[in-house]
Amino acid sequence: MFDLKSNQNSFYTISKTAEIIGVKSHVLRFWEKKFSSISPKKSLSGRRYYSSEDIETLLMIKKLLYVEGYTIKGATSIIDKKSHQEIKKIENDVNINLSKSINLIQQGLNLINKNIN
Repeated sequence: MFDLKSNQNSFYTISKTAEIIGVKSHVLRFWEKKFSSISPKKSLSGRRYYSSEDIETLLMIKKLLYVEGYTIKGATSIIDKKSHQEIKKIENDVNINLSKSINLIQQGLNLINKNIN
């Protein structure tokens, strides 16, 4: 079995990715056209390199299509919804961190003002 966790910052060719996912290379190229969340890096020669994030998304797509029986359109909807939820979570995390930082800065300014006066 392939371990994505230990290879988090690695990139894989289309043939290796197809082997990991268990589909043919042409299926991956087709899915790239249908799912905007799949975006392999391309070398100057046009060779595709998939990240571990891409592979996780591809595994989810395969499960939705082959195991759960979704259509391409249905799977696209689910993947897009998941991506939107992840973006919202990241935005919320950033907002929380910004609020905490602003609060700490205000506390620091209050301490400075007390020591000056």
